[in-house]
Amino acid sequence: MPPDLQIPVSVQTQLESAGDSAAAFVGSESGMLLFLLIKFVFFALTLFFIMHIIYLLHKTGNIRKELNLLGESVKRKAVPVAKDTFVVAWHGIEARMRTMQEAEYKLAIIEADKLFDDLLQKMAYKGKDMGDRLKQITTEQLSNVNAIWKCHKIRNLISHDVNYHLTYSEAQWVIQIYEDAFIELGVLDRSEQGV
Repeated sequence: MPPDLQIPVSVQTQLESAGDSAAAFVGSESGMLLFLLIKFVFFALTLFFIMHIIYLLHKTGNIRKELNLLGESVKRKAVPVAKDTFVVAWHGIEARMRTMQEAEYKLAIIEADKLFDDLLQKMAYKGKDMGDRLKQITTEQLSNVNAIWKCHKIRNLISHDVNYHLTYSEAQWVIQIYEDAFIELGVLDRSEQGV
C-alpha cells in the first residue's frame, strides 16, 4: 500500500476488535436467535410475494382459463371416434359437393352439420341440441368455433326455409369451415380429403 493510504494502527485495532465482537455475537445464542428471526422474516416475505403473484395471475384470469381447460379435459370421458366411419361419411359429403347441384350441396351442409354434432356428442358435450353443445366450446378448444356457429345458422336456414337460396361458393365455404374443424379436432387428416 502507498504510505498515504495506510490505515493507522489504532483504527486497525478497533476494526479487529469489532470483527472479533461481531463473530462472538453471531456465535452466541442471541446472535443465533437474531439470525433465525431474519430468516423467518425473509421466508414470510417470500411466501407473501409468491401468494400475491398467484392471486394477481388468478385475478387476471390467466390461471383460471388454464385450470378450466385442464378440468374439462379431465372430466370429459369422450367415446373414441371411429375414424374410418367418419372418413367414409366425409367422403360422401364431398361427393355431394362435386355434383354442384344446389339440392345436393344443401344436403352436404346438413350432413356435415349432423356429423359435427355427432362428434360433439361423442366428445361428451351435453345439451338438448347442437346449439347447446356449441355454447360450451371456446376458441381455445376450437379456433373456428365462431365460424361453425355461422355454418350451423346456415344449416338451420336450409332446414327451415325451403326458399332459402345458397350459392355454390357459399356452400364451399361452409364445407371448408367444417373440414377445418374436423382436422383441428383430429378426426380428419388433410391426406384423407377427397378429390
